[in-house]
Amino acid sequence: MKRKQFTIFLIILFVMIFISCSAVAKRGEKPSERAVMHNNKGVTALYQDGDIDRAIFEFKIAAELNPKYVEAWSNLGLAYKHKGRLNDAVSVLKDAIKLDRKFASPYNTLGTIYLLQKNYKDAIRNFKLAIRYNKKFSDAYYNSGLTYMEMFGSYHDQKHLHSAVAALRNATSINSDHPYAHYQLARVYQQLGKYEDAILRYKLALEIDPKLTNAWNSLANLYTKTGQTLKAQQALNNALETNPGSTASHLNMGLNYLKDDNIKMAVREFNESIKADPTNELAYFNVGYAYYKLAANLQSQGKGSQANKFLKESNNAYMSAYKLKPNYPEATYNIGYNFQMLKDYNSAANWYAKTIKLHSSFHQAYFSLGMVYQILGQNKKAAKAFCSFVKLKPQGMDTDVNTAKGLISSLGGC
Repeated sequence: MKRKQFTIFLIILFVMIFISCSAVAKRGEKPSERAVMHNNKGVTALYQDGDIDRAIFEFKIAAELNPKYVEAWSNLGLAYKHKGRLNDAVSVLKDAIKLDRKFASPYNTLGTIYLLQKNYKDAIRNFKLAIRYNKKFSDAYYNSGLTYMEMFGSYHDQKHLHSAVAALRNATSINSDHPYAHYQLARVYQQLGKYEDAILRYKLALEIDPKLTNAWNSLANLYTKTGQTLKAQQALNNALETNPGSTASHLNMGLNYLKDDNIKMAVREFNESIKADPTNELAYFNVGYAYYKLAANLQSQGKGSQANKFLKESNNAYMSAYKLKPNYPEATYNIGYNFQMLKDYNSAANWYAKTIKLHSSFHQAYFSLGMVYQILGQNKKAAKAFCSFVKLKPQGMDTDVNTAKGLISSLGGC
């Protein structure tokens, strides 16, 4: 049995975490003009110039000039976080909180650090404190939403998705021009099956920031899922307009072409994805699947020699995917299946066995291995493979299970 296409739409690997940064003192002891000047220079260095080391230097001067300048300490903690000096960031942010326990910003920054560390409980606690002291702190609501989304990913409890919706809705109610909050809310709605709401939020995000490539890709995936292929195509065209080198956009465009059996255009887009990111194993995998599909079509037309050529091309692509990702049972299984179609049964058996070694519950590999061993006349090995297949009790494969049981009986049992 052929392993179904293993395509994972590349969604967002990049998530913006928002942190508010104050450039002037609002409470406590009024800092000197020089301290404020250095604090503002730090903000400019951090956000406009991307010079984290300079920002740290400027915030340190501001804090040195006025040790009770809470914003300077809070911003220093933020800069340490950007630098990856998380322990220093936590220490400085706690110092900022000691100076003013009702100043919201350091709680929000602390929460983002705990989120990075997968310490969801403390992340949520700090975001709630930030909101308590600033009811209109949209970024604290946004970061709460991100945390609940990650909690759903870890614990698979739907209540976390609903908490994410509440937090992200609050973020967009306070700041309706927050494109990332709209985008993340769309993703949650999509997970909840609320596709119309998801499309609306994706469109809002893109209305605010038309260059948000990830939102175009996600919208295209949703259009594809709901059968709106022309709209999906347009969304992907927009994604490629904003970022012609987008690996995800080329990959998804290729998948759309593949769905329409346009193999030539699909392979072209997958190759563009590889050109943009030569380490993208999924693009190689889909090149392999596209060539397999072409080979299968040619074989059904009685064009065996042409089919064999593309099966070999398919295996070359799968092999590239496997080299990039050695723990890739879907790739190794499909290599085995192609060898089986090429009637190279020994190679097929080796790759099926490799698949099982990588993933001991990969039930299709046991069934296919049993079939190949039977062709090779290795009946004991065939029976063992079929017995392992039946033992796994694969769902939705009743026909194959019954076939395996019949073969086990004819081969002398387990």
